Amino acid sequence: MNDVIYTFNGKDITMNVCIQIRAVVDIMQEQLGIDFEEALLRFYKSQTYKTLQNTENAFWAESAEYIAERYFEEMKEVAAIS
Repeated sequence: MNDVIYTFNGKDITMNVCIQIRAVVDIMQEQLGIDFEEALLRFYKSQTYKTLQNTENAFWAESAEYIAERYFEEMKEVAAIS
């Protein structure tokens, strides 16, 4: 299976993005005390994940810690609005 899902400047970065997603989800699990599936579902529903999917902005090249921090900031903003 060699499906190209994510590209940047014409190059396949699918593995890079998948590794980032896994690392962010690991951070979420640790900080929120939730299991992998719950963390993954929460991340997939976030604007942060949508931003990560837009590979042209190079957000995927940031550290997992930075991406996770953006996620946590997004959740604080959502909570403040609710």
